[in-house]
Amino acid sequence: MIATAFGCVALLCVIIWPFFSDYKTVVKIQSAGAAAFATYFLMLGSPTAAVACLISCAQLLVSASVRDRYVVVRLYGASLIVLSFLSVITWHGIPSALALTGSSLGSLARLQTSTTRMKGLFLVGAPFWLAHNLIVGALFALGTDVVSLLSNFGNLLKFAVRRWRESAFHDAATRAW
Repeated sequence: MIATAFGCVALLCVIIWPFFSDYKTVVKIQSAGAAAFATYFLMLGSPTAAVACLISCAQLLVSASVRDRYVVVRLYGASLIVLSFLSVITWHGIPSALALTGSSLGSLARLQTSTTRMKGLFLVGAPFWLAHNLIVGALFALGTDVVSLLSNFGNLLKFAVRRWRESAFHDAATRAW
């Protein structure tokens, strides 16, 4: 029952943050969602995923409060080392490997300066989280996986179509001259 409440809060945070435009508000909502997922995963018996969510929360707070990109990149690198170390300590087989991989790709995604690369890396990391969440029975996290996969794939597809149209228009305009 308590795990369900934390899962609901986490999924709600994932669904509502895109509707806010203030960066600090978005980071607060995303951090609350990550913290709720950490508790949810801990209650489901997936400590590596819980640690990964707490590290994601810390990364979000670093991104919101540190303006020096050099420092941010170093702190993210340090957090990946901590994640790897804690994954060994909390290791419980394939679910740990999946959570570690998905979280590492998510960390790399958050470091991107290009939203296209960021969405692409989130898309690459999503199947690892999807497999993890299926194995541990994390139904609310599966909802997040669906939102992430559909939104990132849809946005990347929209970008590719726009680029293709611009390229086709440019080619046609060039031939006309």
